Amino acid sequence: MTVKLYDIFDIAKEHGISLIAGKKGLQNDVRWFRVMENTDIIEYMEKEMLLFTTGAAITDEKELIKLVKMQHQKKSSGTVLHVGMNIKQVPDELISYCNHHDYPLFSIPWENNLPLIMKDLSMFFLDYERMDRALEQALMNVISVPDREEDYLPVFIKHGFLEDATYCTVLVEFCGLCSQVEGKRIEQIKKRIKMVLIAMGTNSFVTEGDHSFIILFSKYSMDIINQIASRIEKVLASIECDYLIGIGNNVGGLTKISESYLQARWCVKVSSQKDITNCIVNFEDIGIYKLLSLIGDQERLKEFYTETIGALEDYDRLKDTRFKEVLKLYISNNRSEKKVAELMYLHRNTINYQLAKIEKIIDCDLSQVDVFVKIYLAFCIENIIM
Repeated sequence: MTVKLYDIFDIAKEHGISLIAGKKGLQNDVRWFRVMENTDIIEYMEKEMLLFTTGAAITDEKELIKLVKMQHQKKSSGTVLHVGMNIKQVPDELISYCNHHDYPLFSIPWENNLPLIMKDLSMFFLDYERMDRALEQALMNVISVPDREEDYLPVFIKHGFLEDATYCTVLVEFCGLCSQVEGKRIEQIKKRIKMVLIAMGTNSFVTEGDHSFIILFSKYSMDIINQIASRIEKVLASIECDYLIGIGNNVGGLTKISESYLQARWCVKVSSQKDITNCIVNFEDIGIYKLLSLIGDQERLKEFYTETIGALEDYDRLKDTRFKEVLKLYISNNRSEKKVAELMYLHRNTINYQLAKIEKIIDCDLSQVDVFVKIYLAFCIENIIM
């Protein structure tokens, strides 16, 4: 989660801080705050800082305007002017500039206690950071050990996530060389994803997984979740990274979050095994793979695959043939010998001969519907376990 200027506005108002310009900039991120009285060290200043200026080192309005403009140009979050002693009033020119550039400008009366304000802000930032870490850990706990409700339920409930609300998990996983993305680039991508989430609501957050991001949504419709996923897709496309976005179902209650996560993970796994990248995959749209996801025993699936077309694999290895490829094309093209012949640049009679040979090798009648279904299932299993 990211601190925004509007997040700290309630604390600010309690201390007499008022917004005088740049209201649209309240969406700005804030990493921390500090006092800055002149331009001497501004080039070394980090971005996204909320800056306080008392005017102690400023001699006239021009210097004040120059200082605030430079603070804005260095991508500060906003500026708070301590008005009364050194800064008698805020220049109209400065107010116009901040409104024009959507740069938040605040004022605080001189008699208000600046150290006390800074103390309260420090506590707020530290609490926010603790909340962020606590929610991320709670999400990892509910995903990995859903039966240990005591490890995540109190945390979610404490931070406003209702026990019986709907929840959906989205998995954003990097593929190929992009799976090695790390460090600063990961932080940049995470920040941009957060910006997308914040723009679409407040009941969501993102955490890092293994070469991935895990996003939790609460009380969002699947239509909205897919819209958000499409926006995230644009973010990933702009940084030239191969990716897969898996979307689990909306589930009822905090204790069911792991189900949605496993569905999202299954979407990514199925697509990855089929060499599909750079797309969004919904659990509701993966057809027969939804059924296969319910079979937790992978050895049983491998056994079914081997019993069905294992002999064909052995024959291809021994005789250096391509019969399994022929069968796969035949099944995936609705048993059309003509289509298989076109795809393999072979005569149709050659394909018919090979199909007859295949029937003998795996002892089946390819014209039978139940045989078709069995072989289709075997190839689906191959996509997820081989």
